[in-house]
Order: sequence, then structure tokens, then C-alpha cells
Amino acid sequence: MKKTIKKKSSKSDKSQRRRFTPLDSHPREGKILKNPFSIIKAPITPRSWVNECIPNILWACILTASLERDHYLRLFRSVAIGMRQRLENHSELFITHNFISRFSQHEFDVAFQNVLSDDQAKSALSALLLIEGLPDRAQWETRLDPPQSSHWEILAKAVAVCFDHQSQKATDIRWIKLVYFIISGRVNFSSGQADLLESIRLYPDHGDMRMVRPFIRATEISLRMMEFKENDANSDLPDPHQESFWNEVYKKTRCIPRGHEGNPHIKEKKKIVELIRIADLINSHFHSTITHTGLDARHDSSFGLILYAIDLLIESASSYSHTSAIGRSTLRTIVECFITLSYLISKNDASLWLKHRDHGNGQTKLSLLKNLSADNVPRFVDLELLEALANEDQWMEFSDINLGSWSSKNLREMAIDSNMKDVYDSYYDLCSGYTHGHWSAIRNSTFTTCVNPLHRFHRIPAPINFGMRSIVDDGIILVNRMLDELEKIYPKFEYRIGTKLKTTTKRNRPKRPRKARASL
Repeated sequence: MKKTIKKKSSKSDKSQRRRFTPLDSHPREGKILKNPFSIIKAPITPRSWVNECIPNILWACILTASLERDHYLRLFRSVAIGMRQRLENHSELFITHNFISRFSQHEFDVAFQNVLSDDQAKSALSALLLIEGLPDRAQWETRLDPPQSSHWEILAKAVAVCFDHQSQKATDIRWIKLVYFIISGRVNFSSGQADLLESIRLYPDHGDMRMVRPFIRATEISLRMMEFKENDANSDLPDPHQESFWNEVYKKTRCIPRGHEGNPHIKEKKKIVELIRIADLINSHFHSTITHTGLDARHDSSFGLILYAIDLLIESASSYSHTSAIGRSTLRTIVECFITLSYLISKNDASLWLKHRDHGNGQTKLSLLKNLSADNVPRFVDLELLEALANEDQWMEFSDINLGSWSSKNLREMAIDSNMKDVYDSYYDLCSGYTHGHWSAIRNSTFTTCVNPLHRFHRIPAPINFGMRSIVDDGIILVNRMLDELEKIYPKFEYRIGTKLKTTTKRNRPKRPRKARASL
């Protein structure tokens, strides 16, 4: 029996499965990657399903939330068929609240006769009367019973089940809107589309729903300009009520905060032990490869970049920070250390190693001089320490201050030059957002979702998020890759985090340098 070999999915395949346009298909203008719809030069007025369409066909949303599917689809059909068969002016009408507000009593009764004759549907629709600003409220008020407090739950569920514009219930509502556009003569099909038209007529029992459902959604969205009578100076529709709807239900109901999805993680004790052990082994390798005690930028920086990354990872793993926003900033720094190390090693240029070191000294000098002339020095700044560091390699009066990049390249260019673009693409952009305070980082760290559907699942402040995915495993992957780079210039360091380290018995324990005794 042959084994079925699964083809490895490409990045574009993943985008297609999520219905996203791949990155390389976004048109570029300078430094801006434009959205895929920007190629359409005709003016577009996007209409939001949630913000504008749900409040405008709320009666149908309530039925989808309260009745079985066969039940509400049957009632939907009865509305469209009744209007087509019994109203001569059906081509001028539509089934959304803004149009219904202009119905005569006769037109309303014809349209919703079967709906209001259904006890279950009629009971659920009393939830409409909770909304004072509904444009057609007067029509419903004379035919429905007063709402109860339980109708708030019905209204909330109606919004919730239709919130996703691609959900089954939302698609069903978009289907009946499309059906009415067809029977009113606003939308026509060619003879070659007869089978597609039949699939819409007999929906959902005819045709391939994998094709029919997307067609319904795509067509409905293109017809919203008719629903709102855009560019129609003679429109007699009432002023848009959608924003007043959302404001009203917000004021009348309370927020329901949802806690952060993840739970705070405990310290990564086993990994901390491994990180400390590998740091100890790197320390020993440092001493076994040192050749002199003079300035050696290549030796110091190669080991220093790795040990700095490990120190950051140990600090993060030793607290909750590895599952919080600060952990992402930590991971960004580790990525930068890794790409810097890879770039320096790939160039194999002694002057570049020195540039990297001198740049750091120059930045320390810059900070010292700025703080010496400042009226208020930040409390964490130790001027004596800054002065000692700035003068360590040479008297800082001889040190230049480079106000640009030490390598004259940005980190992305360095990653490309060192063949580490995969690391940059996977980590840097997302992690940088947490360092620079980008909105998505703020949103993920500081806010949670209000799970009240009537509040449109908006964002509200939350306790600090210690439930993010841990950065420790990714940090370990990067540190191990840094060790691979180190071995290129200081070989025979076979240890990696996560692999079985040699047992440190007295016989094979790495020798640690003894401190020299001070002699007088």
C-alpha cells in the first residue's frame, strides 16, 4: 500500500485558504504596500456588514437567532414571494428597515403576513421594540407585543450569530436580500447563468454551495449602493439610523469584559537551568579561545552578543515576562543580536567588528554628554558608570559619535547580506511593534474584548496580559542558531540548548578560570 505524500503548502496556499491576498500581490507605491482594492480606480464607498447592514435588516437577524434554519428560510421566502405576487409596486420596495419605514400599512401587512402569523417569530420580533430609533418602529409597534427584559438576550444573540459576514446565518440573510433584488428586476442573469439562478432560487438545496455561497456574498456586497440609494438625490429614505442604533444599545446595556485567552505561565525552570548551563559552557569556551588580553572586537562581540541574548532569555523565563508584552521586546533584541552576529561573521572584516564596538562606545559618550548638560538626569542613569564605559577602550575625547547605523545598513539589509532574511521576516516586524508601541501591540497587551454583541465586541481596558504565548522556545531556537554562527569562527563548541549535554562529572566538567590572587 502506497503512502500518500502530502505536498508541502506554500505561503501563497496559506493565504488563499484564509482568503487573503498574498504579500507579493499587493501593489507597491514607494514605501507603501497598497491594499488589493486600490487597483480599482472607480470611487468605492465601502459599506460595513456589521456597522451598517445588520441594523438595517435586524428583523431577519432576530429570526435567524430564534428559529431553526428551515423555519426562518421559509419565512424569508414568504416575504419575498408575497411582495412580488401581491404588490404591483414591488420593484420600488425592499426588505430593509430604511425601505420598510416608507411602507403603507397594506404593504407592510402583505410583506410580513406569514411572519407575524407565526407565534414563535412574532414573539421573538418584539425585540425590535427595544430600539427607539428604529426607522420603521411605528409599523412593528402596532403589530407586536411589548418587549420583556428577556428580549435583550434575543437582540444580543441576533447580532452575535450574524456578526461574521461569512457565517451561515449572515449568508442566509444576504441571500434573501439578493433574491429580492432579482425578483424586483434590479439584477438580471444571462441565459448561460440559468443553473446559477436556479441554485439561488432553490437555495440551499440545489447546486454546489462551495460556489453558490461565495457568489451570494460577492453579489450582495456589490448591491449595497442600491440598499442605501447612494448618489440618489431624489431618495425619500430616512436619514441613516445605524449609528444611533449602536449608540442606543450601548447606553442601554453594560460591557461584559472577557479575560485574556491564555493563563499566566509559570517560570520555565528546566529551560532556565539549561540556559544557565549553556552560558557556563560558553564562558569556558571564551577562555579557551582567548589569545591575548588586548582589545579584540571580534572575540568580545561574538561571545558578548550570545551571552547577552542568553541573559535576556534567562531574565524573561524567570518571571511572567516571557508571556507578556515585554517578552516580545526581549525577543526583538535577541533577533537583532543574532542578525548582527551573522552579518559580522559573514563579512569577516576586522574593521567591521571594530566599527560595531566603536559605535556602542560612541552612543555611550553621546548619552553621557547629553545627561551632563541636562537639568534633570533620569534616576536610572549612573553617570560614573557611563563615563567609565565611554573611556574603557580609549579616552573618549578621541572617540567619534556615529549618529547613523554602525554598518551603514538597516537591519533588514544586514539580514539579507548574511542570508538570514528568514529570521527577520519571521520575528522582527511583529516583535518591533511591542518595542515601538504599535497599535496591535497595545491592543493585545492593554485591552480585552467586550463580549456584549450589542457593543460590537469593542475593546475595553484589561489587566496586564500575562497569558501570551511564551517566547522562550523561539529564543532558544535563535540562541542555538547563534551558537552555530559562533562555531564558524571559534570551532569545537558542540553544545546546544535542548540537546543532551554531557554529564558534568569531575572528569569532564569544563574548567573554569581561577581568579588570580592579588599580590602586594
